[in-house]
Amino acid sequence: VFLHYTMKQWGTTPDQVDPSVTGRVPVFVGDDERYFPRVAHQGMPAEGYTKLFERLLDHDLIDVFLGVDVRDILMVDEDYAKVCGKPYGGEIVYTGPLDELFGLDLGALPYRTLDMQFETLDVDQFQPVGTVNYTTSEDFTRITEFKNMTGQVVPGKTTIMREYSKAYTPESGQTPYYAILEDENKQLYQRYLARVSRLTNFHPVGRLAEYRYYDMDGVVASALDLSDELVAAHN
Repeated sequence: VFLHYTMKQWGTTPDQVDPSVTGRVPVFVGDDERYFPRVAHQGMPAEGYTKLFERLLDHDLIDVFLGVDVRDILMVDEDYAKVCGKPYGGEIVYTGPLDELFGLDLGALPYRTLDMQFETLDVDQFQPVGTVNYTTSEDFTRITEFKNMTGQVVPGKTTIMREYSKAYTPESGQTPYYAILEDENKQLYQRYLARVSRLTNFHPVGRLAEYRYYDMDGVVASALDLSDELVAAHN
């Protein structure tokens, strides 16, 4: 089961996958369908993640720019950062891939990406739980049915999503999801990171900027820790 599923998800055999990735997969026998059955407190935003982020960004001091390549407004080297062509002394929290920020000039960091295919069906429910993994029988890795997680009540309709894992092509419009944590890739990331390590106001955070495999709770905790540090430094 794990051999074939790992090969489908990562495009390689389990012995080539970093232990920090394979070691995070829990094994339980039972009918508790939650991702972390032994965690006391877990949940989802009552009105969904879209509404959560709309409210977070609805502030007079926050401007949102869509359809913008960060490299058109942000330039970083070992000594300073510029925003819109001017030296910038404020705090910069960067959550994108570091290699693409520098135009891949040292080489591309490899990732896996996902092709997500949505389908709306004329049934009340497609599957009994939120996500079902298909370890060997299909080309896709899993099917997610959102009604089973959100609690929505829509009689006669449900939307599912199939996930197909594949190699990521840099600067192709795809989304990089999973860092491939082999030693040579980690070393390449450290070379990119060294370029910004002297900038006290530049903070790479998250799966892409840190080239790490984070669960949701881990990346939120990392962001909150950084927030506490920045607030304390400016008080």
